[in-house]
Amino acid sequence: MDAHYNNNFVPVVSDELLQLILQEIARRSRANARSDVLDLPCGDGRQAVAMAKLGARVLAADVGGCENSVRGRALAAAVHDLVDFTVAELGDLSLPAGPFDLVFCHHGIDRLPYVEARRVVRGLLRSLRIGGKLFISAYGLHSALGEDYPDADKPVEARHAPLAPALARCYNILEPVCLYTERNLVTLLFEAGGSVLKTFTTTHGTVKGVAVRV
Repeated sequence: MDAHYNNNFVPVVSDELLQLILQEIARRSRANARSDVLDLPCGDGRQAVAMAKLGARVLAADVGGCENSVRGRALAAAVHDLVDFTVAELGDLSLPAGPFDLVFCHHGIDRLPYVEARRVVRGLLRSLRIGGKLFISAYGLHSALGEDYPDADKPVEARHAPLAPALARCYNILEPVCLYTERNLVTLLFEAGGSVLKTFTTTHGTVKGVAVRV
């Protein structure tokens, strides 16, 4: 993750959704309000470390094999006292309970059928304090991944299929996925009980959004 810093000492990163949550953490920090953040799925911990560098307390969550990478990155960045790790997956029946001020869910719900994703997003919203924000993204139906996608013409509730074989190998996404339009993401957040603040589609076709718990 390449980054430089703007005049507010917020790292400018290439991922728009990560940039938004970093700006929110910095804003809260300037108001003397530390942010408790859930990062699920956290992957190798790069995002969690970027948040902790701005003073957030981050609970990084993912499959157990990610723990050494997350803790190692946090130690190398001298933010190990602000980053903790727990084993959790979005498809689990129980999610980290919180309460959190912010939740970052980057490319996780697209691996789930829509109905299950709606249940998970509802759980993530409930893990937030009132007024807390969920930052979320999903692979886009109108991205490169949507080429020859077998469920492209189905409603989102019935959309859960493997990518075209060549694309699945290229992107190493071998399990079935539910691809989203921006409108689908708005509907998901609304049905899960969130108040949608912002949605957008990136130049690569990924759909992203921010919702608040009310």
